[in-house]
Amino acid sequence: MKRTAFICLLVAAFLTAAVMLIELVVRSPMSSPLILFDSSEAKVPKLLTGYSIYHGHYFLEMQRDTQSHEGRPLAFRIGSEDYQLKQIHPENVSLPAGQEMKVMTRRGIDVDISNKTSIQSNERSFFFNEYTISPAESETSISIQLRSEFGLALTLLIYFGSFLLPSMLALAFNHVFSWRPLFTLFFPFILAGLLPLLLNYHFTMGYGLLLTGSYIWSIVLCIFLPAFLAIALTAAIYQYTLNSEEDEVSLPEMEETGFLYWTRRETIGISLLMGGGIAYFFALFSIPLSVYVNITEKWYLFIAWYLSVTFMIMIVYTAGHRFIGNYENIGLQEPFASLKKAVEQACGTNVNLFKKKESRDETNAWVYTVPFASKKGINIYMTEGLMKNFTLAELQAILFHEIGHIKLKHGRLIFATTTCAMVAISSLMFFARKIMLGYGWGYYTFLLSISMVGVVMLMKWLPNKISKLFEHQADEYAVRQLGDAELYIRTLVKLHDISEEEEGEWTPKRKEWKETHPSLQKRIHYIKGLHGV
Repeated sequence: MKRTAFICLLVAAFLTAAVMLIELVVRSPMSSPLILFDSSEAKVPKLLTGYSIYHGHYFLEMQRDTQSHEGRPLAFRIGSEDYQLKQIHPENVSLPAGQEMKVMTRRGIDVDISNKTSIQSNERSFFFNEYTISPAESETSISIQLRSEFGLALTLLIYFGSFLLPSMLALAFNHVFSWRPLFTLFFPFILAGLLPLLLNYHFTMGYGLLLTGSYIWSIVLCIFLPAFLAIALTAAIYQYTLNSEEDEVSLPEMEETGFLYWTRRETIGISLLMGGGIAYFFALFSIPLSVYVNITEKWYLFIAWYLSVTFMIMIVYTAGHRFIGNYENIGLQEPFASLKKAVEQACGTNVNLFKKKESRDETNAWVYTVPFASKKGINIYMTEGLMKNFTLAELQAILFHEIGHIKLKHGRLIFATTTCAMVAISSLMFFARKIMLGYGWGYYTFLLSISMVGVVMLMKWLPNKISKLFEHQADEYAVRQLGDAELYIRTLVKLHDISEEEEGEWTPKRKEWKETHPSLQKRIHYIKGLHGV
């Protein structure tokens, strides 16, 4: 039951993060190409209303500005044009004589405009409602009020249906009709993930924003809560169906598969990561608009922000793995104490051996190279599967390989390479965005394709290429310390065979350029070439 609730929370958190990411990409007045392109091409000022992205809903007037944008907190540049975001009061919107104005709201929110003007056109898309206000004979001040686009009855019907419909279908398929094909088993769960996202994001988020005046509360009420309830109720229906039937299907048999089995530490670690990720996204929406404008406008701030996110992910990843691993120090236990002593004498360095608990089905050994190695010694981590399947001599060969990564300072080189790659990627993203915004959709599409290829090369091919080089160097170090190339090659072959058996025949084979390690044949060829075996 606890596992089911945790999975429901995980799915709801993922959908929540997805909605916030969509909001940043689609509706943000600073990062959405949909808004920025249209504003750079339009000849009339644009009024953005009801977004609730930063501090509740607000009204922003976006228009060309003849003055320099330097020194003004809400000014930025698109191509050769300066733009100014002006936060205004909805009761007193100035409309110059003879000038049209476009008023944009998110889908789900309509506008009421005072009698002094009329709406020339009304365009609706999946994400936006756009109104063109006709010019007045003289400069006037108008009042704009926001209201829900959809009626209360329809909004409530969609809201409750988004999490009740999947569970009702599950009940009908399994209890009433007793249908058990794969489609009827999985279709309600698919709907439980999609309906709260699609229906509530489109139909009820606007009402939630107007009701709460807070973006964070509206997304919790309209996305997170319905998604959690939809998954939980659908899972409860299946639980009820299985418990009420007297056939051979039983929960203990299902649990024997080990599907989504997490230890207590893994559950805590994943929960912290999930909560931290959601908190980070929420923090983005609490940043003052003036700060957000500066980050997207100044290249050095954008790069600093990108690097800070990268380093935070690296630190969290390393700390999370160490916590979830639940390691036990085995360096004082025989026969590993003798193994530890032999390795230390050969390498001239203190070594600490740790066993990952509850890992009999894993065969692996590794070192954490970021942060850098501790002065107290090199910490090497092994799984129970590795210790069970390999002799002490073979384990010694594997330990020499891991020590090689530390001795050859691969951690520092990886850290420096990652930093350089992140600086290059963030610079590419910043200047590509500037160019594409200045020249329109055609350049946007072209540069986006080129940027994606560049990012893939920097993020996948280059680090993997360097990683393969490091593996060859660590192999060379291990053979030199071991003094027996044949033993090392036999260990590599054995490790490769066990790993392939654990992955199984259904695991798709990745292309070599996507792998972090060279192929077994290349590693053997490299070792034989160096030592003349």
